[in-house]
Amino acid sequence: MKKSKKNKKVVEKICLLTIIIVVVLIVIYSILVKSIKIKVNDKEINLNDTYKEEVKGYFLGKDISENIKKTGSVNTSKSGTYKIKYELKYLLFKKSKTIEVVVKDTIKPVLTLNDKEIEIYVVNTEYKEQGYTALDNVDGDITKKVKVDKSNLDIKKPGTYRIKYTVKDSSGNTASAERQVVYENPNTKGISVVNYHFFYNPKTEACNEDICERDDDFRSHLKYLKDNNYKTLTIREFRDWMYGKIEIPEKSVLITVDDGAKGTGKHNGDNLNTILKEYKMHATLFLVTGWWDIENYKSDYLDIESHTNDMHTGGLCSKFRGAKILCSSNEYVMNDLKKSIEITKSKIAFCYPFYAYNETSTKQVKQAGFELAFIGGEKKVTKDTDKWHIPRYPITKEMTLDDFIKIVN
Repeated sequence: MKKSKKNKKVVEKICLLTIIIVVVLIVIYSILVKSIKIKVNDKEINLNDTYKEEVKGYFLGKDISENIKKTGSVNTSKSGTYKIKYELKYLLFKKSKTIEVVVKDTIKPVLTLNDKEIEIYVVNTEYKEQGYTALDNVDGDITKKVKVDKSNLDIKKPGTYRIKYTVKDSSGNTASAERQVVYENPNTKGISVVNYHFFYNPKTEACNEDICERDDDFRSHLKYLKDNNYKTLTIREFRDWMYGKIEIPEKSVLITVDDGAKGTGKHNGDNLNTILKEYKMHATLFLVTGWWDIENYKSDYLDIESHTNDMHTGGLCSKFRGAKILCSSNEYVMNDLKKSIEITKSKIAFCYPFYAYNETSTKQVKQAGFELAFIGGEKKVTKDTDKWHIPRYPITKEMTLDDFIKIVN
């Protein structure tokens, strides 16, 4: 009996000791497990930024980062949330941690207005939207998402109005743009038609004729027109106004350029189209079509009309400046005009070489089918002006900006 009790006490002691050992082992294991640490945090980066992985593993303060294994990856070229799992094994111990890497799109869409930022209309003329495009680095073409606010536009009253454009991409980035729309009373006093010839950069080129125009002087002319809300007419708009089909604003001007020589085409400097595009303004080139390839001049801001095909030659007879158009047979002139029309594909307007014309040449121009013809004359044009003898203001090298302003005003 005594032995049984003794054995029972031994068993109890052994059980207690076992429990204590197990508890101690669990505590030690828990401490050791806790001593395994993976140091890495959730992260936010911008789209297309470089993702720098910063992860460390420790056991009892010892760096054991080489034992870390990673599952998952981050595509920095695509926005979204990426989960990365890190697992660290060392001896009998193991630990894991999962983080989130958020790639954010913070780039605004590119919202572009077609044509000009300033549109000029006559009162009571319906506003015509010139269009726009919206492109996003993630969503692609989001033009359909553009919202147009023209709530303040009143076409019945003269004034300057602002049309607002906004677009938002799928990441919430917003882009905006604004177009000014100017409404003016109809022109009743006539307009100025200005006439240029050559364009050059005096820092790199020479041009000794009086009709040479410095590129920066031409820029100053267009800047004045733009800053003061002038409408630079296309040749079709000018034609339609002359024929009573449309009204044009009070501040309107027609810019013309003769010949196609220095600085007017891609082959000889391209100053003209470069500057027109820079200011988004229109002009009309009267091209000697037989001398240069018309492809050199094509632009959204330049209309091309006839300056004859090959009759820009003087000193051939006793008539005004000996102009070839005045000295040639009717057959020669008509064939020349026909050839020029074939190249320009237009009969809207003609410009007499050297401003030289007479009754015969005027009849020939009409017979060829031209609706307008231009000369010199230095006076404004009204709807009552002779459509086949439209005067222009020649712009010369010595003219100042003030001189130009007086002409267009």
